[in-house]
Amino acid sequence: MKNYLKFLVIVLFIGCENDKKETASLVEVNQTTLGNHMERLASDEFLGRKPFTEGEVKTVNYLKDEFEKLGLLPGNGDSYFQDVPMVEITGTPSENMLISGKTGSFNLEYLKDFVATTNKAVKEVSLENSELVFAGYGIVAPEYEWNDYEGIDWKGKTAVVLINDPGFKSGDSTLFKGNEMTYYGRWTYKYEEAARQGAAGLIIIHDTEPLMVGML
Repeated sequence: MKNYLKFLVIVLFIGCENDKKETASLVEVNQTTLGNHMERLASDEFLGRKPFTEGEVKTVNYLKDEFEKLGLLPGNGDSYFQDVPMVEITGTPSENMLISGKTGSFNLEYLKDFVATTNKAVKEVSLENSELVFAGYGIVAPEYEWNDYEGIDWKGKTAVVLINDPGFKSGDSTLFKGNEMTYYGRWTYKYEEAARQGAAGLIIIHDTEPLMVGML
């Protein structure tokens, strides 16, 4: 087995007469070199490489320098970089959530009774007087003939759903995937589906056992 990888780098040059010529160069990169790069990028020098941090700047500049050493030309005009808009959201949720109904009201305390987040890139997000409607597991799965949102206009309403999916502890291995969590049981799916249905918000009822099973 060869101990190196070959990368064929095609560099395109456009002449004054718009004639295109192709120049090919062969660069051999051995496993030791790759290993050294990986080891260095994984080191504390790059501070975890997290976006929006000094570690990101160090990482991309290191890659740029190495590309230049290999003789690679910029792939985005005169730049090795391409701007990709990204947003970092640092939320400060309200300390309390007021739940009220015909028989009275009660407060939920942040981090003790609930956690809250949003993906909206706006200065402030609020949800007031939104009707809470139980929506089972918050799942629409045609292949299982399952629709927890059917028959309700969800505009302005907040869906209240269970964690995981219907197969958990059902005793039926053919219902979804039994105790094995499907993507329908993931929080990300439940957020996405609630948004597709037009709901104003989503509350997922926490239950440790089905959550931990899904994480295994």
